[in-house]
Amino acid sequence: MKKILAMMMAVMMMFSLAACGNSNKETEAPTEAPTEAPTEAPTEAELAYKSAEELLKLLMDSYNATATDETKLYVSGGNINNFDTTNPEGPAKFVALEDADYDTNLGYPTADVAKLDDAASMFNMMNVNVFNCYAVHFTNSADVDAMAETIKANILNRQWICGSPEKLVIAKMPGDYLVVVWGAVEFGGIVDPFVASIADAVEGTTLLVEHSFAQ
Repeated sequence: MKKILAMMMAVMMMFSLAACGNSNKETEAPTEAPTEAPTEAPTEAELAYKSAEELLKLLMDSYNATATDETKLYVSGGNINNFDTTNPEGPAKFVALEDADYDTNLGYPTADVAKLDDAASMFNMMNVNVFNCYAVHFTNSADVDAMAETIKANILNRQWICGSPEKLVIAKMPGDYLVVVWGAVEFGGIVDPFVASIADAVEGTTLLVEHSFAQ
């Protein structure tokens, strides 16, 4: 009799344990499937240009795409002191023979040449006061904004031949570039429409300097 009771109790305990196990499974919160980590945004937007020369070509092509035959941009590029590297039909990398060329050709301060690792230019071959534009790339992002005012001061201190230009504009471009433009505004000058086209050509452009010369 005792054996029978013991066996009955053992069977009841087994059913009881099974029931507890089922109860735990029913009340246990379902395990959520692991969610994928969000894809990180790139630290810097992919640029449509990889050099100062490519940047100027992009700006020239963007402007010329909507310009009339009378206002189209026809330029030469490079360093006029270094004819072997000058391009008579468009922008070109600026290859200096000496640091002073940056100031002579571009109006960029000689003392700050070490801050750059790339430069390019495009200009009116007949008279750079009509249209002159260059792009420079800085090795240190912290120098970009500060150098805009330094460049402005250096250009304003120049002794102009054949009259001074009418307007100076300096734009900050994505990728630690500055684009410097000066030239004529009145009587067919293209500085204003060219500058307006810059923002359309490159998203994220910021105008840091807009200066009109006293005539």
